[in-house]
Amino acid sequence: MPPETVTMNSIVEFLDEESGVRRVVRLVYPNEADIDAGRISILTPIGAGLIGMSAGHAICWPDREGHVRSLRIVSVTQPDKGLSA
Repeated sequence: MPPETVTMNSIVEFLDEESGVRRVVRLVYPNEADIDAGRISILTPIGAGLIGMSAGHAICWPDREGHVRSLRIVSVTQPDKGLSA
């Protein structure tokens, strides 16, 4: 996979296009998820939506209130293979 493609353990910066809020998250397996630490599960709607995307792409996803949000990926970083998550 190209390094700019979102895969497991990728660190993704995205922009909520409606609110202007930027967030940085890491995509992880469900047992490692911790929203307060910025680790989101691949099984969440946003986690599943991010897989395979790259910087500049946008996804639409439903928030907890049922509103559809547009998130634009700003950057994708792959963690160093020698470091633990």
